[in-house]
Amino acid sequence: MVHVILTHEVKDFFAWKKVYEEREPLRTKSGIKMTGVYTSVDNPNQVTLTGECASAELVYRFMSQPELKAAMQAAGVVSAPDMKVLTKV
Repeated sequence: MVHVILTHEVKDFFAWKKVYEEREPLRTKSGIKMTGVYTSVDNPNQVTLTGECASAELVYRFMSQPELKAAMQAAGVVSAPDMKVLTKV
C-alpha cells in the first residue's frame, strides 16, 4: 500500500470540487482511494489531496490517463501537481 499527497492550485475551489466529485468513478476504477481534501489556510485555491493505492505503479498510471488530464483542465487546475508517493515505515 502506498500513500499519495498531491498539491496544486486551482482557479476556483468550488468549481474544482464539483468536477473532482464527478470524477470519483475514474479514481475508483483506477484503484485510488482518496482519504482527504484540504485547502491552504493562506490560499483557499491551493488544494492538497491525500489518498492511498495498492502500488506506486497504479498511481503513476492513473496520473498519466488522458481522462484525468482533461478533467484537471476542466476543473481549472492552474499549476502542475506536486505529488509525493510514500510508503509507511
